[in-house]
Amino acid sequence: MNDYLSLVAKSGQVNTPPGSYRTIKEWITNSFLNPDSHVLEVGCSTGFITIEIARYIRATCCGLDLHEESIKTAKENVDQHIASNVSFVCGDAGNLQFHNHSFSHVVIGGHLPFIPAEIRSTHIVEAMRVTRPWGYLLTALYFYKSPPPKTLVDEFNRVVGTKLEVDHDYSYWSKLFDDQKLILEYESTNEVILADSVRIHTYLQHLCDSSRMEWENRLRLFNENGRYINYFVRVYRRLPEGQKLMIQIPRGGLYQVKQTFSVQF
Repeated sequence: MNDYLSLVAKSGQVNTPPGSYRTIKEWITNSFLNPDSHVLEVGCSTGFITIEIARYIRATCCGLDLHEESIKTAKENVDQHIASNVSFVCGDAGNLQFHNHSFSHVVIGGHLPFIPAEIRSTHIVEAMRVTRPWGYLLTALYFYKSPPPKTLVDEFNRVVGTKLEVDHDYSYWSKLFDDQKLILEYESTNEVILADSVRIHTYLQHLCDSSRMEWENRLRLFNENGRYINYFVRVYRRLPEGQKLMIQIPRGGLYQVKQTFSVQF
């Protein structure tokens, strides 16, 4: 098993998506998540996204991960107030154990950097299979805004267990989804700001004593990699099969729009 994932599972580290709580709120707002939604998180790690969606809106949420230790920790992270809304299962993202169209919303992205490039698209297609027609596919991914040194990427892959390349830029990750039968409903792109010494100290203080030193070494590597990355947050809708659909192309019509004023009372 991946040593980094084992460290996450045992250390008390909260393994969040790019953008953390802010990203989850973007997904909720822009995909109309509500208490009647059925959500699957593919590659859930220790359960942050699954648990937080349940906490925010009381949706029915399921997290899936191949790493047994991560699933064990995720189950331990569920508090009593949302226990009836949340479940976690061990399973393969490339061969999901659910029927077609089982979920209104599927979150996918966190595990994609950890798997070989040649199967990433097939994992997205499998996620689409279990998403209802006109349901939502939610993703957030880091991308290289400028090419990092290959030595840094090699070290990052060795320590973290990812399978990244120096050319994994915005267009690379975007194309994985753009090639599918999906409509992009919402996107934000976001700049990464490196952690200062105070933030690093605060981060470390919330980890288990036994793993703090291991994390201190890794945070240096994360910060160095952070010099070269930004991230995007996206909300897609899954197109139904075999039907002529009323869809506006280009999306939004002939004119683009820039909002100049808005007020809510």
